[in-house]
Amino acid sequence: MISRLTACFFVLSIAALLVPATASGASRKAKPPTSGEGKEKPKLSLTADPSFGFTPVTVVLTAHLTGVDLHDRNFCHAAITWVRIDPGQTERDGFKIREDPACVHPPEEVSVTNTFTKTFDLYRPGSYLIRLEVEGKDGTRVVSAYTRVEVLRVN
Repeated sequence: MISRLTACFFVLSIAALLVPATASGASRKAKPPTSGEGKEKPKLSLTADPSFGFTPVTVVLTAHLTGVDLHDRNFCHAAITWVRIDPGQTERDGFKIREDPACVHPPEEVSVTNTFTKTFDLYRPGSYLIRLEVEGKDGTRVVSAYTRVEVLRVN
């Protein structure tokens, strides 16, 4: 009985993660900028190609950063962290890959990367959840929503 309750809790927790954030905000109107602010807030959109397939699946993840000036020193060579939650794992146990490049160019050559890609080979059947975190030099974090990749077993 306890294991059945644990399994139900796990399934409901994963289902809550899979509800796209845009579904609840799609009907809302955009807020006007607060006084003095004309910039949009930084956002990350993440897509997976393919989003499902038969094992083994090679998935290419592409993220686009918007709302950041391409000459913003804070996001020049920003630290990025890919978070992957494999089937049966929790967010705490997820696989993380952090890339923290240093700016090795002169200060006048500020350039912000706004597209990020990563490839994963997925072998275990099940649902994988993947997201990207971008962190500026001042600690500002921009986090994408989780993208789900479904890996099916060949029988």
